[in-house]
Amino acid sequence: MNRTLAVAAAGMAVQQTLLDGVAANLANIDVPGFRVTRTDFSSFLSPDGRVVAPEEGAARRLFTQGRLDMTDNPHDLAIQGEGFFAVITAAGARAFTRAGNFAPDAHGRLRLPNGAFLEGVHLPPGTLSFSVDGSGKVLAQVAGRAHATGAGHIALAGIANPPGLRLGNDGLFYATSAAGRITMATAGTAGMGTVKQRYLERANVTVVAAMMAILAAQRAYEANAKVVQAADEMLRLANNLERG
Repeated sequence: MNRTLAVAAAGMAVQQTLLDGVAANLANIDVPGFRVTRTDFSSFLSPDGRVVAPEEGAARRLFTQGRLDMTDNPHDLAIQGEGFFAVITAAGARAFTRAGNFAPDAHGRLRLPNGAFLEGVHLPPGTLSFSVDGSGKVLAQVAGRAHATGAGHIALAGIANPPGLRLGNDGLFYATSAAGRITMATAGTAGMGTVKQRYLERANVTVVAAMMAILAAQRAYEANAKVVQAADEMLRLANNLERG
């Protein structure tokens, strides 16, 4: 009976963890480039091989393509397909992201709201506007010049195992040994996606799937709670019989 209580209580804890994860995903639905997480579970086994209770595993981040929304903002960039933007943080570290909500600074660099700037791009002084083609080539229209001026090239980073990247507190991904080899390539080549200007990639959160997951977790939680109540009642009856 104690095992029944333990298993049911563990089941309730599992569903609560799932609900917390789905809630966190939904909370970040408007964060450009956000990647959903999914918690996997294994099991505790008794010496005779029977399952006693589930064991929470590590949260796994899913790197599926998010929806691309046209923003008509020339500073916004998105990747259609595989690859990451390579950026340099304020501390000088190299990081990777799918977010493309950049804005030019006083030094001609394209920066994210967290201060990290895009590698390979430097807008000349007096830049009035700039364009980015699918391969990542950047051309700037500079005041006083009749023709567009080259302002760099956006290379995309290919990660051998994206789920192995470490997510920092700044929302950027950092290389780890688990992520495997990282290669830089021109957009549209070597399996990399293409760059799209005036677009933003939204979080890869599917609202309908998230709501279905919430309903399923709630029902499972309620079922486990009923098992706890039933086991508790049976223990109470057993104790009364012993006293009688």
